[in-house]
Amino acid sequence: MISSGQDGAAAPRQVTATDVARAANVSQSTVSLVMSGKWQNRIGKETARRVIDTARVMGYRTNIAARSLRLGGTGAALMVVPALTNPFFAAVHAGAARVGMEHGVGLVLFPLGAEDGRGPFSAPQQAIDGVISCSVSPDSVSALRDGLPLVVLDDAPSFEAPVVSMDVTGGMEQAVKHLVGLGHRRILHVRASRSAWTFTSRSVAFVRGSLTYPDLAAYQVACSFEPADARDRVTKVLAKAHRPTAVICDDDNIAVGVYAAASQLGIVIPDDLSVVGFNDLPIASLLYPQLTSVCLPAEELGAQGMHAYLRLRQGVTNDPVSLPVHLVVRGSTGPPSQAA
Repeated sequence: MISSGQDGAAAPRQVTATDVARAANVSQSTVSLVMSGKWQNRIGKETARRVIDTARVMGYRTNIAARSLRLGGTGAALMVVPALTNPFFAAVHAGAARVGMEHGVGLVLFPLGAEDGRGPFSAPQQAIDGVISCSVSPDSVSALRDGLPLVVLDDAPSFEAPVVSMDVTGGMEQAVKHLVGLGHRRILHVRASRSAWTFTSRSVAFVRGSLTYPDLAAYQVACSFEPADARDRVTKVLAKAHRPTAVICDDDNIAVGVYAAASQLGIVIPDDLSVVGFNDLPIASLLYPQLTSVCLPAEELGAQGMHAYLRLRQGVTNDPVSLPVHLVVRGSTGPPSQAA
């Protein structure tokens, strides 16, 4: 008997693993290995990719309930980020999701809801096998762990969980060195008002870098990631006599606020003020002049985080990983004006 919908039409038959195997010209066991993420060292990468692509085109969906009973897990990990308003976290998610897809691991994105990196964690643990956290506060990371495998991104090395970080300290050193090399001796650091390790490290690196140059006057002001907040706080500093001739921002969104403050005061970038951002977001190339920014490897951070998670699930110890960063020099930086 054929089941029908309310209009009498036959309900579409669900695509099975057998259908995928036939279309991809592989065995059903091969499909099972690929979709469960257990194909490595057993099946060639090209074959695994063909199975994944075929399954996607055919609309094949793994039976999560059956898979959980069979494997003792859901095959899904939770990625926790401070918020979805910053494109940086979208890129981190993209890198992790790409690697997860290749190994049959789904990724659920959970924003804490605020850029301060704090918030409740109420995701049902029965729906996930582990957690990958990115740029959230230590308190939140502790709450997330609760017996689940945990990988931490963008944080200090820890004995509690595998950590994949970026050399943000080196990035700040590159920014300071670049501006000092151009001749700047009054530099403002507009730092994020969050207490996360990544921003604390940048602040410490800025202060340490400024002490390297005895004739350098260094200033700091804290603000949120909202460009309007950065604009208001930086305007007060730039309006003073003997103002800074260069600014380093903890994020490109903060740099947008600095551009607005300069425009409001009639300060020309880079003739009167050089500006450096962090993250090298797409907006960096859209600003005029284009923004010099420290490029952080967001997608690679996510990808390496997922690799660490996969190793952790297999009981393999992960050493801390620190990814290199580099400064992308564009039109927003130049020598200070003679009148400065």
